[in-house]
Amino acid sequence: MRKTKKDTEISKLRILMAAEEEFCQRGFVAANMENIAKAAGMTKGAIFWHYQSKVGLFRAIIKRATERTKTIFRETLSAPEPTLFLEKCKKVLLKIKKDNAFKVLLVLSDIDKTRDIPKEVLLECKKTISEIMAEAAGVLVAAKKNGELRPETDVQTILMTLVLIMSGFAKTEEFKSLIEPIGNRIDDESIINAIFNGLLSFQTPK
Repeated sequence: MRKTKKDTEISKLRILMAAEEEFCQRGFVAANMENIAKAAGMTKGAIFWHYQSKVGLFRAIIKRATERTKTIFRETLSAPEPTLFLEKCKKVLLKIKKDNAFKVLLVLSDIDKTRDIPKEVLLECKKTISEIMAEAAGVLVAAKKNGELRPETDVQTILMTLVLIMSGFAKTEEFKSLIEPIGNRIDDESIINAIFNGLLSFQTPK
C-alpha cells in the first residue's frame, strides 16, 4: 500500500525524535544510525531515504529544535493575557525545559560532540541560534521601550541569564554528582521562581 503524505510526515517525525536523543547523548561522531533506526522502529535505509546522510539528519534536528524554540518565544511572549513581562519569560523557560529543544541546540556548543561535522554545516546551525538570540533580545528591548522593564535594565544581562538557566537545565545529567548530595528531585518551577525573584527587580512595578 502506498504511503500517504501524512504517513511520510509521521515517519520523518519518528526518525527526528529518535535522532535527537541519540545525538544529544552521544554527539555527532558517536551517534549510531542503527540505534536511531531501532528507536524509530524503522530501517537505516528508510532514514537515508528521508535524510540522505548523517549530516542531513543532523541538519534536520537542529532546524526542528530552532523552529520549536522560536515558536515558544513568539507564542508565549506575545500572548494577550495581562501577565507581567518577566512572568512570561518564566513560562518560556518552563516550556523550553519540557520541550527539550534547547538541549538539542546545546550539542552545538560541545566541541567533542561536534567533531567531524562539516564546517559549513556548523556555521549554518550556529547562525540559526544567533537568530533566536537576536529575536529574544529584540523582544526584551521592546519591553524596555514599552515601560515593562525599568529604564536602567541591561537587556544583555537578562538574556545571558536566561541562556545560562536553560543551559544548566539541559545539562542536569552532567551535574548529577553535584546535585545528588543536595537531593534527587529537581523542581524546575521552584528553581526558576528563585532565580526570577532576582530578575523581577528589573521589572517596572504595576
